[in-house]
Amino acid sequence: MKEQAAPRRMDSTAAAYTTPPVYPHSFRLLHWLLAASALVLMLTGPSLHAIARPEWSLTGGVLPNWFWGGRVLMVHLVAAAVFSPSIVAACWVYFRRRRKRLPYKWNHLLLLVGGLLMVATGLLLQRLQWQPTLYVIARSLHALGLLMMAGSLLWHIVMALVRWLRLLVPAFHPWAGWQWKPIALFVPLAAVTTYLTFSANLVPIGRTLVATRIAAVSDALEDLAVLPWQQAPQLVVYLANGVGLHSGCTRASLQALHDGQEIFLRVEWADPEEHRRLWPWKRTTEGWEALVSNPRDECVWYEDKFGLCFPTQRWRQFELLGCAVVCHAGGGWAYGYKHSPVVIDDWFWKAVRTDPVGQVDDKYWHRRDPDNKDGGRFSDPKQAGGYQRNESKDQRSPAFLPDDLKNIRGGGLPQEHAVPYDAKLAASVPPESLIPGMVISPFVGDRGDIGCKSQWKDGEWVVYMRRKLHTGSQYDVQFEPGGRYPFGVAAFDHTSKRHAYNFNVYWLVLEQ
Repeated sequence: MKEQAAPRRMDSTAAAYTTPPVYPHSFRLLHWLLAASALVLMLTGPSLHAIARPEWSLTGGVLPNWFWGGRVLMVHLVAAAVFSPSIVAACWVYFRRRRKRLPYKWNHLLLLVGGLLMVATGLLLQRLQWQPTLYVIARSLHALGLLMMAGSLLWHIVMALVRWLRLLVPAFHPWAGWQWKPIALFVPLAAVTTYLTFSANLVPIGRTLVATRIAAVSDALEDLAVLPWQQAPQLVVYLANGVGLHSGCTRASLQALHDGQEIFLRVEWADPEEHRRLWPWKRTTEGWEALVSNPRDECVWYEDKFGLCFPTQRWRQFELLGCAVVCHAGGGWAYGYKHSPVVIDDWFWKAVRTDPVGQVDDKYWHRRDPDNKDGGRFSDPKQAGGYQRNESKDQRSPAFLPDDLKNIRGGGLPQEHAVPYDAKLAASVPPESLIPGMVISPFVGDRGDIGCKSQWKDGEWVVYMRRKLHTGSQYDVQFEPGGRYPFGVAAFDHTSKRHAYNFNVYWLVLEQ
């Protein structure tokens, strides 16, 4: 009987091989998935860090030109969906080595532990917006996991090029020894981790805002607080990663009613301070001081704001990933810009520019226009009214003064009380007085479709909104009783762009 040859012993150095080995298919499959997804995560992660709150960011909250730009939020989430099952499977395969009593290597452990830490904290970051302290801790651990993985990957690359170059191709060989069993085992794991990553949007439980139908409401009704809000179910939304608030986090509650003609919303969110100021002028003994810290990315002398966004037509990507598919980083903007193939109706409540005149700014997002200073942000058409910067041509003083300081309303200067700048009138303004940086008046036309009333009290904003179900505008979402509409939410605490947000998609359902 012919004696079988003894299996070849695998030494610890590449020089010991007469021919490079063919690694198991599962080993090669995980190498492909881990290498590609980890590389994307480590390239988009620094971009997300760069555009975070300025006090958290090593780049001051501004994305350098050589960082990954564009839809980094969306790309990061998609890469995480590929990375999560891959790192879990790699851990299962690797730690089975213990049965064979094979030694562990520090660089492998660094990669696997760092990867698991990123997966765990990534899931927590989508669910911890309600607890600012835990959110900050999870964010710090997420960054630590990224650094651990980056160090391990760098070591892998160096060793592969210097010592294990002959094994580089076998470790990634795409077709040799193809097996279906590893793929069959990997698919359910990928399904589970993907579900955990996107479960907040795949299952709408706890994310539905029901607009209760009520009797017809008079157009003349100004006090929206008297509507039967006790009949409207409450939707609670947690937002994070903004400027101000409580470590950048806040809790918002929404309620909705409709009477078949109009829809009414009540929004309440936590905000420690009321900010009704927007680039005001300060009267000094020497003249005027413009209170502006950063015109392109203001986070000091700015108003509080709140935003709701609704796609005007069905868009599956938004329903799965929310605002992450619309928000872009870089492009020359201090924080980012919007870009969408679908028109997104943007309801933008502003404490200084629109609230004092009883309106919500009706805007929209669409395809980015390089000539538009606001990127993909646009305003609905108007016939008249609105707000304008209160600044002289030489930018040394206000262009208008109030006819009486008592007529300043909510941090804005009403158009009907604005008097062209006059040296004699300016001299009568007491030193240290603040003159509004915005002249305001109601929008006339499409842009003025949404009415509002608001109040800040004891660390809470309460804003009531109303709008016709059908406006007839191509830039507005058109509501129907019985309809179901996805939307996103954002809160701004005295900042122009750095809002608190989450990746969840919420659904507005109108009762028949």
